[in-house]
Amino acid sequence: MTDHPNTVLSEDPNAGHATPFMDLTAAGVLAAIALWFLVEALRLPLPGGIATAPGLLPFLTAATLVLMALLLGADALARRRNGVGGLPVPDGLDLPSDFGRSMALGVILIVYVAALQFASIEVAFTLFGLRFVIGAFETVTVIVLTAILRIYWQAALWTCLAVTVGWIAFLSIVFRMIFSQTLP
Repeated sequence: MTDHPNTVLSEDPNAGHATPFMDLTAAGVLAAIALWFLVEALRLPLPGGIATAPGLLPFLTAATLVLMALLLGADALARRRNGVGGLPVPDGLDLPSDFGRSMALGVILIVYVAALQFASIEVAFTLFGLRFVIGAFETVTVIVLTAILRIYWQAALWTCLAVTVGWIAFLSIVFRMIFSQTLP
């Protein structure tokens, strides 16, 4: 618990509020998704009336999500106007210090998914009488996970690479040899 229960709105008691810009962005995205769901719920057929409409629950859920997004946006605007915790909000986008790393992670994950979709790599070899296959999953995941560990863990590159190779080799062996499942 905290000494100031009105200042923390997070699961992490030390996190505090998100910046007003981030809350406004989240409110906009949530409202857009909820409005899309509202439209799609209205497009569903009404077989026996409004009470039996298959889109009734999605419509009500989306409507409450729109309301929550509007409240989040109004709160963010008020905090932007009045300052956060009595302190003025700086001009500009008032982004957190790790925003660049978070965006880099998003880009890395998009590139990772695309690379898994389009990469076609497969090298097979025998070691200690067992047949091993190194495919696109292993190759791409080692590169991406090493980059992510280097950005967030900030250990030496060789340490990140060693952890990644060990973990991916373990997962690959378990899935391919024990579960007989191919990896993407």
